[in-house]
This record gives sequence, C-alpha cells and structure tokens, in this order.
Amino acid sequence: MPVHSRKLSFTTPILVSFAGILIGFVLIAVFITLTQRKDFVEDYHKINGNFTHNLAVNYTESILRENDHILGRAVTFFSRNDQLGNMVNIDREKGLQVLMQLQNLMPNVSAISLADSQGNYLRAPEVLASDSSKLFDPRIRPWFVGQAQASTLSRYTSPYTDYFTHHPTITIYRPVITPEGRLKGTLAFHLDLTAMGYTLRQMVSPVQGEFFVVERDGKVVLHPDTSALFKPYVSEELMAKMTSGEGHTYDRKTGYWYYYYAFTNPDWLVIYRVSNTTLTDITRHETNIVSWGFALAAIVIILFGLYLRHASRTVLMNIINAIKTGEVNQAPRLEAMLSKAILKNKERERDYVRQATVDALTGCKNRRAFDSDIAALMKEHQPFALALVDIDNFKSINDTWGHLSGDIVLRNVAREGIQVMQPQHISVYRYGGEEFAVVFPAEHLETAFGLLEEWRLQVAERTWREEALHVTFSAGLGEWHFEPLEQLIGSVDEALYKAKQQGKNRILLTSTHA
Repeated sequence: MPVHSRKLSFTTPILVSFAGILIGFVLIAVFITLTQRKDFVEDYHKINGNFTHNLAVNYTESILRENDHILGRAVTFFSRNDQLGNMVNIDREKGLQVLMQLQNLMPNVSAISLADSQGNYLRAPEVLASDSSKLFDPRIRPWFVGQAQASTLSRYTSPYTDYFTHHPTITIYRPVITPEGRLKGTLAFHLDLTAMGYTLRQMVSPVQGEFFVVERDGKVVLHPDTSALFKPYVSEELMAKMTSGEGHTYDRKTGYWYYYYAFTNPDWLVIYRVSNTTLTDITRHETNIVSWGFALAAIVIILFGLYLRHASRTVLMNIINAIKTGEVNQAPRLEAMLSKAILKNKERERDYVRQATVDALTGCKNRRAFDSDIAALMKEHQPFALALVDIDNFKSINDTWGHLSGDIVLRNVAREGIQVMQPQHISVYRYGGEEFAVVFPAEHLETAFGLLEEWRLQVAERTWREEALHVTFSAGLGEWHFEPLEQLIGSVDEALYKAKQQGKNRILLTSTHA
C-alpha cells in the first residue's frame, strides 16, 4: 500500500507562498495606482492654477495697470492750468492731437473721451458732425462723473453700448480735479475688448480648456471668441464659491473645473475652465502605463511560480534517483528570479516647479518668482535695490515687424540681461509685457547702476536681422529704505517714466536713491 506524506511535498508550500506573494503584490499595485492617480490629479490642479495665475498677472493685470498708469498721468495733466477747459472749449484742435497721442500709447483703447462738468466734450478719434452726434450728452453716459470724490483709484463701468459705434464696451475713467479740489470734468478710456480678446487666442494652455475673464455677475468681458462677450458663462451659485484671491472649484452640474484669479479693481475674475473628462482621460493614461507595468510584473511572478513548482518536483525526483542509483554527477539546480519596478518621475516634478517660476518665452524668472523673492528680502530686512526696465517703442516694433519679431526682441533683450546679471548671481524677472525687473542684493548696491548701464549698452549696440530695427530700453533704479513695496515700485516707476520723457534709452535714479 503506497504511503503519502504531505510533509514531503514541495508543491503546497510553494503554491501557498506564491499565492501570498501574488495577493500582496496585487494589493500593493492597486494602492500605488490609486495613490498615483490622486497625485496626478493634484499635479494638474497645480499646473492649471499656475497657468491661470500667469494669465492674470502677466497679461490681464499688466494691461490694466498700464491703462491705469497712463490715465492717472493724463488726469494730472488736464487738472492743471485749466488744460481741460482750454482743450474742450477753446483749442479743440490741440485737444484732439493730445488725445490721439494718448491713444497711440494704448493699443487696447478704441477711443478716448474728455468732458467738462457742463457736458461739453471732445472725443478721439474725432466724431463726425451728424444729427446723432448733436444729440449726444456725455452727462448721461455711465462714465461721466457728476460729483467729485476723494479717490485715487480709476473706476470701471459695467458693460454698455457705445453711443457712436454701437459696439459693446467697458470704460475706465477718472474725474479731473484741480489741486484746489474743484471738479473740472472726466477723462475716459473706452477699451477695445475685441483687440484684448484676440491676444488670448495666442495663449497655449497646458491642457485642453477654455480661458476668459468675467465680471462678478458671471458675464464675459474678455474671450478669444468675441461672440461670447457679455454672455453669462458662470452661474451665480458658482461665482459665490469663488471667494478667495485665487483657487479652483468644481461644478458638479456641468462637470467642469474652474481655476480662477480675482481682481479687486475692476471686480473681474480670470477663469480657466477644464472639463473633468479631460483631466480623467489624462490621469487614466498616466495610471494605465503604471498598471500595465504591474500587470506584466504579476505575469512574470506567476510564470516563475509555475517554473519553481516544476523545478522543485524535478529536484525531488533527481534526489530520489540519486539515492536509488548513487549517481550524483548531475546535481539539481534551482534558479529564482524576482522583478520589481516602481516608477518615480522626478524630472516631471522639476519641470512643474520650473514652469511655475520661469517665463517660457524669455527664460527669465516670472512675476510669481519676483513677488516671492522680494517678499523674502523685505521680511528679513535685507537691503536691496530695484530696477524696472521697459523696452522703448515696443508697440511700434510689433506693428512694424510683427509679433514674431517682437518675441525675438523680448527674448534677446532678456538674454543680454541674463548674461550681464547671472555671473553676479543677480536674477532678471519678466515683470509683465515688455517690462523686466532686476533685484540687486546688498552686496551689489554700489554696482547696480553700472550693471544696468552695461546691459543697456549691449542692447543699444546689438545688430538685428531687420536692418532698420534699433532696440533700446529705459530704466528706473531705486534703493529700498524700508518703505512699503507699493511705494518703492511707484518711485522706481516714476523714474522710468521720467527716463521715457527725457528721450528714452537711459537709466534714471529715484530721488531717494543713495
């Protein structure tokens, strides 16, 4: 009668061991896959949030800040020596010339209106005389200021239809008040929303989505598709959730993620809308690669388990045969293979960080990096100097040679600056549009002007592909004396503005610079 003992069996322990290994491997694989999927989603939330931030700060805010700055300067001019009254009521030809000069500085402004407190007005481009123009009364327009208020901020109208062009528009305006406190009238810039929206078409988003700017009521004020202007794109319920300065929220009704950045003046929000299906497809693709890797590893483990079961039985038979015959020339051989692969993509994470702090076009650090670095210096009370650099006549370069040449100019001016500053461990930042910023730490306060001058000369002496192209820049430089950041930037910007007025291609110091 044959005798069988389970204690002499190799099969059961091997099968149990490999079953345990396989189950454990499957559980670990599922856990890692789900965790990585969550991490991928969070990473894309950060990428989309950074894109929205850069879209708001580097494009929208730079345009609004430029218009507001020029409006403030112009209001100061018209408030003195009764300039407003002279140009509206006496020398209208000169007034029209002055307004056209202002408009040429602002490609995103379609028209400028100047009105005195009695309703006499001047508009550039000039309004042709007609029955309709004779009936125009600026005092009933939404931008007219009937009573002076003590405010230094520009104001924005809600969307309305322009009386002359019959196109929807938004106006930024300020009252013209004399130094003695008398209200003389109103200066208004009518924004060209179509031109501003056209620039959005050139933006390249990290994932497929739609980006636009809305008012607090959810109606569109800027959009790549001009037919979408002033249409309700975001529900009131969803707008009520956007309470912080920037962030993201999910709309379960539509299945869209909304990444937003909020302004206070005007009360606008830059929004980047991405379908949850798009994010799901992207993360599914990423995790499928990992899942297939784990599935292949599981198949290999199963095959090795089957091989080890077969090999152990063969070894046992060889041992029994050796005991019977006494031949040990062919000793059994056992081979085991274990393959385990965990993919960590550190390079991608570094790319995410770089995208968040470096401007893709110029290679300079971006506005977010500038805000972070300068806040750290001020927090630690470290002395530093700030320079603001603005390329001269950049709009004319774009209009004459095209935006591609404009991008080449931006890239090469930035490269010249990096070559001068980087050996000194000084960072160059793209502050917005054609404007750059340089922060000089304490050890470079005395050499800051010389380094800026070296950069300016290299740009001015550079030979460009276009024979008639000559590029220069103007700059303002000021040292921090522990005043608020807004005050420092204002004084440096003032020096930059004076450099422009004095003929451009020069560097001026602030009045408080040591």
